[in-house]
Amino acid sequence: LTPVEPQGAMYVMVHYDPAVLPGIRTDAEFVERLLAEEAVFVLPGACFGAPHFFRIVFSGPREKLADAFDRMEAFCMRHREEGV
Repeated sequence: LTPVEPQGAMYVMVHYDPAVLPGIRTDAEFVERLLAEEAVFVLPGACFGAPHFFRIVFSGPREKLADAFDRMEAFCMRHREEGV
């Protein structure tokens, strides 16, 4: 995952490499599966004309964000391993 540095906003766009997550074809599928498997909601980059990105709003409490980031990491590691 590669975040794009925010320019004063309360969100960040994050790029994911579809070659690293071979079982996930689109950012919409990434978002749907992340929500279903980890109960973490992000917006698909396609909403903003940015395929293979997703948007995280980080205005919530730090503890909640830390938990969500841990869940995202677990999700990505699990799906990376599926493709290996």
